[in-house]
Amino acid sequence: MKTPLILSFSLLSFIAQAQTWTPESYKVYNESTFYRLESLYEVIDFKKVNFDLLQAAIFYVTNEERKKANLKPFEFQSKIENVAAGHAQDMVKYGFYSHTSSIRIKRTVQDRFHLEGLNPKYYGENICSTYGLQYQSGRKVNPPYPSGEFTYALTSKREKIPPHTYISFAKEVVKLWMNSPGHRQNILNPNFTSLGCGARLYLEKSFYNMPYFMVVQNFGS
Repeated sequence: MKTPLILSFSLLSFIAQAQTWTPESYKVYNESTFYRLESLYEVIDFKKVNFDLLQAAIFYVTNEERKKANLKPFEFQSKIENVAAGHAQDMVKYGFYSHTSSIRIKRTVQDRFHLEGLNPKYYGENICSTYGLQYQSGRKVNPPYPSGEFTYALTSKREKIPPHTYISFAKEVVKLWMNSPGHRQNILNPNFTSLGCGARLYLEKSFYNMPYFMVVQNFGS
């Protein structure tokens, strides 16, 4: 009778860790076990996004690309994650999209690293702004219902545009970077050994306030 109780407790603990992802969680999971987290496959609730889990998903999906290229996976570094998340937040808060920050003391990537007490020999940054929904680019969209539900226009039925799950968003944003030579070069740069990812939500005013994410990767050595 004791074994089922132990297994049940382990499963609950496993799920609980997914709900409260912390920097320590990176020591518990690897590129294989991470994908067992049930919460990765939940649709993103834009009213209460688990940013820590979303950032972790981007981190592990990025490491998949490293492994495909026979490169050593990135190590997680919480201070680098702070740099990435801070820049994502600043771009949302102050309304800019650039590697050059509009905040004077955070102007360059190097400035942002220095503020976290970091001075790596090699460092880099990828940024991206993209849909939080599984939107097929180029298709026309109806103004959303009062509930905030988005649908495609010019269809006989109102075809819904579903939100991303945590893992589907991570795969989409890494795919966008891998399809861009400069961003791909950063991800596959053997001189970079550490990675931190940041993501923040905003509503795109030019597109019916569709949920978007500002995403940042910072690389160090």
